[in-house]
Amino acid sequence: MSVSVQRAAQPARFLVVGAAGYGVNLLTFALLVAAGVKYVLASLASYLVSNVLMYLGNRYFTFRLGNDGFWSAYARYLLVGLVVVVLNAAALALFVEGLGLDETLAQALALLAVTPAAYVMFKRWTFRLVP
Repeated sequence: MSVSVQRAAQPARFLVVGAAGYGVNLLTFALLVAAGVKYVLASLASYLVSNVLMYLGNRYFTFRLGNDGFWSAYARYLLVGLVVVVLNAAALALFVEGLGLDETLAQALALLAVTPAAYVMFKRWTFRLVP
């Protein structure tokens, strides 16, 4: 498969990995909220749980990278993840406090809202892939 075809498929593979991470995130979030954890803390914890899964999926499936630079890329992934989780928490709070949405629905929408920015940041900085 040519490099251009592989790169063209990256957004679709990113979405597949993201969908798995999204499911893990929402399940973890719902379990934590049901256990009495406040929704913003549950959002942070659930994102961190799904973070490892998504890093591995994006590294090996989306961008097809080997093991070289694994830990330095993961450090960058965690830093970008912190930016993403802050954006997500802000959107979540807006949806819950500002719009009065259910916490789990608001989390689902917040995750979708930050996905485009996350893709660009992860691709350009974490995995250092440029067009």
